[in-house]
Amino acid sequence: MKVLCVFLVCFLTVVCSERTIIAKNGGQPHTYTLLGKPNSDDEIHFKVLLKQNNKDVLDRTFWEVSDPKHPRYGQFLRREEVDSLVAPNKESVQRVKDWLNQEGVSTNQMTAFSDYVSVRVPVSHAEKIFNSEFFNFESKKGKRITRIIGEASVPNEIIPHIDFIGGLSEFLADFHHTPVPFNLAMGVKDDPIITPSVLFDFYNIVLNATNETNIQGIAAFSDYYSAGALTNFWSSFNIPQAQVTNYGTNCLSQGCDQTESDLDMQYMTAIGQGIPTVFINQDPGGWVLDWAQQIEAMTNPPLVNSISYGLGEAYQCSQVDDCQTLGYDAQQYIERTDTELAKLGTLGLTVMVSSGDDGAPGQSYFSTGNCPIDATKYCPAGGCEHTTSQCAGLTITDTSKKVQCFYPMGNQNSACNTVLSNKNVNTALQNFVNGQTGCTVDLDEDSQGNDNIYSSCTCSQLKGVATGTISISGYTFSQNNGAVFSAEYPSTSPYVTAVGATKLLDTNVEIAASIDDGSFITTGGGFSVYTPMPDFQKAAVSSYLNSGTALPPSFSYNPSNRAIPDISLNGHQYEVAVSTNSKNYNTCPCQATGVDGTSCSSPAFAGFVSLLNNNLLNAGYGPIGPINQLLYQMAVEQPDAYNTISQGNNKCTKNYCCTYGFVNSKSGWNPVTGLGTPDYTKLQNYIMQAKYSALNAAPSSSVSVVLLGLVSIIVLIFA
Repeated sequence: MKVLCVFLVCFLTVVCSERTIIAKNGGQPHTYTLLGKPNSDDEIHFKVLLKQNNKDVLDRTFWEVSDPKHPRYGQFLRREEVDSLVAPNKESVQRVKDWLNQEGVSTNQMTAFSDYVSVRVPVSHAEKIFNSEFFNFESKKGKRITRIIGEASVPNEIIPHIDFIGGLSEFLADFHHTPVPFNLAMGVKDDPIITPSVLFDFYNIVLNATNETNIQGIAAFSDYYSAGALTNFWSSFNIPQAQVTNYGTNCLSQGCDQTESDLDMQYMTAIGQGIPTVFINQDPGGWVLDWAQQIEAMTNPPLVNSISYGLGEAYQCSQVDDCQTLGYDAQQYIERTDTELAKLGTLGLTVMVSSGDDGAPGQSYFSTGNCPIDATKYCPAGGCEHTTSQCAGLTITDTSKKVQCFYPMGNQNSACNTVLSNKNVNTALQNFVNGQTGCTVDLDEDSQGNDNIYSSCTCSQLKGVATGTISISGYTFSQNNGAVFSAEYPSTSPYVTAVGATKLLDTNVEIAASIDDGSFITTGGGFSVYTPMPDFQKAAVSSYLNSGTALPPSFSYNPSNRAIPDISLNGHQYEVAVSTNSKNYNTCPCQATGVDGTSCSSPAFAGFVSLLNNNLLNAGYGPIGPINQLLYQMAVEQPDAYNTISQGNNKCTKNYCCTYGFVNSKSGWNPVTGLGTPDYTKLQNYIMQAKYSALNAAPSSSVSVVLLGLVSIIVLIFA
C-alpha cells in the first residue's frame, strides 16, 4: 500500500488518500523494444473488471446443460440470464462509476457492461487517473502497444470491488504458437497433401442443408486473412462462397501475419460449407478474455468458434515481471477468462482451441528449457553437418546476474535472452569450443536456421570454461532448475475442447504429428499447472495413467489437473492459398503453400461441429453447445466412433526432441492425441440420439416444474 497526496485545485486544499498499487512494470519483455513516450492525446483503452457473483452457480449450470445424462442437457440460458447470474453488486458498479466520474471520465468515454467497465481516454488523462507514466513499445513482429513503466495505483476504496484492471501493464499474445508454412514441393513426399476432399473422405464427413440460424467464427489476435486468397481457395476446390462478417482491424497493410488466418478461414469454411462465418480480430494487447467478452456481448454470436492461439499458462498476465506485481497473477487471469468461457458455454456456444505445436515441453518463449535434449534424435529438422551428438545441450550462466540459460532448448525465453545479450557470450562460446581436450564441439545449424550443439563427448566429459561473467558447461538435468513441461492456455481450460494434431501416412494410417516422424510441428499435450481435472475426464485419464504405458518422471506433471488434448484431427501438410501481392495482400496473385499445426486441426474440427449443428437445428433441436462431456461419454458407449491413434509421442517441440514427454496408448484417451480422431457419421448419429433422448425427457421435467409452481401457489393461498 502506498499513500499519495492528491491536490484538488477546485477546493484549494490537499487531500491525502491511500492508494493501492495495482500494476508494476520495470521494463519491457525481451520480445519488445521501448520506442518512447506516446503523444498526450493518443488513446488508452483499459477495462475495470468488477467482482462477479454466483460463479459457483454458473459453473454448475455449465456442466448440467452440457451433460447428455443430465435432465437440463441442452437447456441453455439467454444472455440476459447469464449476465444477471454473475452480475456484480450494484454498490460495486456505482463505486467504480463514481470513481471514474471523479477522475473526469465522461459518460461517452466509458461503456458499462454486465460485469466490467470499458474506458477510452487520452494518455495524459490515464496517467492522472493511475498516477503513472505510459510508453510505446514495439514487438519483434512489429506490433505496437502502449503500456506503463513504473507503478499504477487506484484509491484504496476501489480495491474490494474489482478483480483487476486490464490494459495497463501486460504484454500478451505476441508470441503465441503459429502454424509452420512450407513449400509444398519440399514437404514430405510420401504423405498425402491435405485438401478439403481428403478430410471429407478420411473422416466420413457428409454435407447437409445449412440452417439459416447457424453461424461459425474464427478468433484472431493481431492477424488477418486475405480476402483474395480465400476466394482463390474456394474457387480451386469448388467450395461454395460463404457469407463472411469481419470485426476488428484489417492489419495486413501494417505487416501483420496472414498465414494463420488464411488457414483458419479457408478450412473452417471448407468443412462447414455454406455456413455464415464471423472473423474477429483483436488489436495488439487483446487476448482471450477480450475475445470472450466481445463474443458474449453479440446479439447473434457464432455458435461454433475456433481459437488457433495459445501461450504458456504462466505467461497469461505478463512477460516482464513476476505476475504478482501486476495486481493479479496468471492464475487469476485464467480464472477470470475461464468464467467468461463458461458463460459462452452456458449460452450454448462451442469453443475449439489448438493444443499447441511444441509437444509436452512447450514453446521456447514460455518454457524454462529445462528438458534434456535426446541426443539420439539429434537435429530432427535435418540439414545439420552432423547426424549424432553425445551432448546436445549447454548451460550458459551469467554469474553477475545469477541467470542460467539452457541452450538451445530454451533459446528464446527471457533467461536466455538476458544471458545471450551479454557482450562476452560469443567470445565465451568460442573459448568453450576451443578449450576442449579430446572432445570436438561445434555449433550446428539445421534447415530451419536453429542452432544445434554437436559434441563427440558426453556432457559430463566436457570441460567448463569461464570468460568474464559468462560460464559454459555441458547441460546437466536437475528438476530444481525449473518446470520440464509447459502446457498452453486457453487449451487447458475445461470449458473448451482442446484439439491435437495427427498425420496421415496414407489413406488408412494415422499417427501423432511430430517432427520425430516427419511433421513440421509436434502436437501439444499434457497437464495444466493451475486447473483441477474436471469430472468428465477423470476415468479416461486414470485409465491411461494406470495402463502400464511409459510415463515421464512424476515430478514433471500433476496428474490430478486438467489434461489435454480432448480430441485430434489431421494437422499435417494442409494446402493453403496465400496472397503474394506485396502492394495489397487482400488481393491476389496467390500461391499454394503447405502448412502444419494444430492451427490446422482446430478450425477443421470446428467446421466439422458446425455441420453437426446444421443437423440439430434443422431437426428442431438447439445447438450442440459444449461437447467435452459428450465426447468422453461417446468414447465409453461407442468407442468405434473414434480412430484410435496408437503410434507416436509428444516429446519433441518444433525444433528439438526432449528425453521426456508422453506416448500414445493402444486404446482410450492419452495426452498426445486425446480420444483419437472422430468419424463424422458415427458422431452425428450419436449426437442426434442424445438430443432426441433429452428432448423426449424434457416434458416430464416441465410437468414437474409446473406442479411445483402450483403447489407453491396453493401453499400461499392457504397460508
